[in-house]
Amino acid sequence: MGRFCSRGVCLIVAVLGLLDLAGCGGGSKRGTPLYPGHITLTPTATLSLTLGGSINFTASVQTSSGTNLNVPITFTSSDTSVLTLASNGVACAGQWDIAFTTCTPGNVGVATVTASALGATSVPTYVFVHPPIDNITVEGMFPTGTPVQEPCLSQTQSMMVEAHAYSQGTDITASVGPFTWTSNNPTVVNLIPIINSYYSFPTNQATARAVTPGITNIIASANGVSSTTFQQPQYANTQGATSPILDFFATCPVQNISLEVGQAGSGQTTFIASKSTSQSIVATITDVMGNSSLPNTDGGVVLTKIPLTWASSQPGVFTIAANCGQTCSAATGSPGSVAITASCSPPSCNVGFPLIPATLSTPAQITACTQFFQPLVPNKSFNCQELIPVPVYASPVFIYPTGDVTLQPPAGAIGGVITGTTGAAAVFAASTGCEHETPATCFTSAYYFSTTKGSVGGANLLPAAPNSALFDLSGARLYMGSDFGAELITPANFGTSTNPFAPLGTVTGRVLAISNSGTAAAFSDTLHTPNQVYIVNTGNTLTQGATALNISGASTAAFSPDGLKTFIVAGPTGNSLYIYSTLQALQGPIPLSGAANNIVFSPNGAFAYIAEASGAAGPNLSVYSTCNNQFVGSVPLPANPLITKVLPNLHIDGRDSYGNPIPDGIHVLVMDSTGFDIVTSTLSPPAAGTLCPQGLNFISDDPARTAQRIDLDEGTLQPVNFFASPDGSQLYVANASSSTIFVYNFLVGSVIGGIPLLNSATPVSAEMSVDGGTIVIAGSDSLVHVVTTAVGGTDTSPPLMFPNLPNYLNAFCSITPSAGPCSLTIAATKP
Repeated sequence: MGRFCSRGVCLIVAVLGLLDLAGCGGGSKRGTPLYPGHITLTPTATLSLTLGGSINFTASVQTSSGTNLNVPITFTSSDTSVLTLASNGVACAGQWDIAFTTCTPGNVGVATVTASALGATSVPTYVFVHPPIDNITVEGMFPTGTPVQEPCLSQTQSMMVEAHAYSQGTDITASVGPFTWTSNNPTVVNLIPIINSYYSFPTNQATARAVTPGITNIIASANGVSSTTFQQPQYANTQGATSPILDFFATCPVQNISLEVGQAGSGQTTFIASKSTSQSIVATITDVMGNSSLPNTDGGVVLTKIPLTWASSQPGVFTIAANCGQTCSAATGSPGSVAITASCSPPSCNVGFPLIPATLSTPAQITACTQFFQPLVPNKSFNCQELIPVPVYASPVFIYPTGDVTLQPPAGAIGGVITGTTGAAAVFAASTGCEHETPATCFTSAYYFSTTKGSVGGANLLPAAPNSALFDLSGARLYMGSDFGAELITPANFGTSTNPFAPLGTVTGRVLAISNSGTAAAFSDTLHTPNQVYIVNTGNTLTQGATALNISGASTAAFSPDGLKTFIVAGPTGNSLYIYSTLQALQGPIPLSGAANNIVFSPNGAFAYIAEASGAAGPNLSVYSTCNNQFVGSVPLPANPLITKVLPNLHIDGRDSYGNPIPDGIHVLVMDSTGFDIVTSTLSPPAAGTLCPQGLNFISDDPARTAQRIDLDEGTLQPVNFFASPDGSQLYVANASSSTIFVYNFLVGSVIGGIPLLNSATPVSAEMSVDGGTIVIAGSDSLVHVVTTAVGGTDTSPPLMFPNLPNYLNAFCSITPSAGPCSLTIAATKP
């Protein structure tokens, strides 16, 4: 019997024997014991928990090499009168019942939770148990002895902010634990939590450091509850008066931007350069407290990295680099003329527009704020109105510590002329003959070619028949309007394996305008009911999105150079103005005095000029401020305006038809059926204590007229388009009732001749290349006439013709619409 053992005992002996053998030198090597190298407890660090609340803790165990271990874990609370834990890690802010299903509130306080396994313990999580939070407040504060910096902080300056949590009116901040800090405009302020040196985690305080000009609300959160208000510090002045309550944090808004060529203080606002030479435009920025981007020797604030919005009227001449900051440098491109400007435009600068803080929402509040703070700030013209963010456009004044200097001419923007040999033009040619025919009924083709080739090349089938087409300023993309679906076209992809067409969703209608950046366009659909205006945002990645506006009968539109706003003229008689921005509700209808057909912006973008036909006020050129949409003034015109253009910041030699010289400034040219009116204006800074609008002053060297008159003496015209030479010395007029392109010379003061079109063709459309060397005419003979402006001008022989489409007796369309055969109507010239 002694030889026998139970089956279980024998098995244990056998296992122990194997373990002994494994430990002998002649046996297999013993495996490395698995010890926990790291225990991770979740949630980690800290958390806030309401009395009677619960939360689930979990933990994972890994070896030092990262191998997960499946072993039992024990959860422990350091103070069970505050927090108890079930064996599975569910914590109760109080006491669990025996079944671990009901949590009864216990004491207020702090407990730590740890997870343990195989003799190792996790880093503790601090749990702050407190009564329910029903309100959190945030207030700014300045430590004792720190100079008061209100009502805004200039860039890099800071204040402390402190949060307090309340439960039924009782301050429970001490029991809540760390707060989380955020802001609704995070670029305005950098929030740096102040760390408790004992616990090494954030407290209820943070440092608020001013970064980007604008306003924001600072928010503190704890246990799922967030503050809804912020209040700047309040204090008493030497007279015992208490500062007004201000419910926002402000990084001091930008007040002034001056642009100069080369370097700050040069006073140079224009340049003439040859192609491929580098030019630098320098912006000097001043905030409402008088701090600027200029270096100083007194240790004061120097503004840096202010996110300006730069714009070029002709990117092909001067391209705005992606990294343009307070200096914009670039090698000049094509010959031509250009206006360059910069602005502090929301949403990236003077952030918060169009928000008006509740504590500055009435004139009385602004007055009280100004009266308290104005004696205390370095800029004695300061007004609390300046704290309300608005776009600020390039100024005619250079603010310097020794005194302000008015730049000449006081037009805000930089004007440049690039000289050099002109080149060929690239042309997109098509017909609108099938614009009302469905794509299934009539397909339409277009052509894209260089004027040097002497041939239009092959036809390119379009997805739908166009009713309009416009190149963006870069010339890389073309927006095509259609009754059956608008398209974004990349002409360079024609003839390649890459699709040149990007449909713009459900957008239909005629393209009216394109933003300077080329990423937005306005379309007007007057065919469908209800009429719509579509603002299309394509972005650089061609991700399409469109905003539909219920605007009826829109006929013309223009984007401000910074892209912030779109001015739209609409209505049955074209006498209603609408203003659209992604940052505020649609403004309008704003009644105009007469029908308007043109909108242009001042080179610095601060003003929109709207040409209005005869109405209640007679023909006039009306001006509206871009920053606040307000009417500024108007200039009477002698006849109904037909085409309006603004010139870059250029000097015009010569005289008007009455012998008067033309002063320097912003030149708006308005063409009617017999000639031109030149409306010249200069800018001045906004009124003291305001950011918006700048002052606009109409000037004239004609004592009898504000609009100086240029009579062409060519009878009654039907102008299709007109162009100014890059140096501003000549005007070219394409007239639908004449086969001659008229050339007007400012220095001579008269039409000096004309450029006859071959075949006695008359212009249907006309566009000029950016270098001013070529005028592309869509002729009444359905041919493209390439008119060179050099040496008196010539219509290149022969005009470019379009072969019939394969199997069709037309160059553009597959059918003959009821209005007649499709003919050339679009000859869009790449900038």
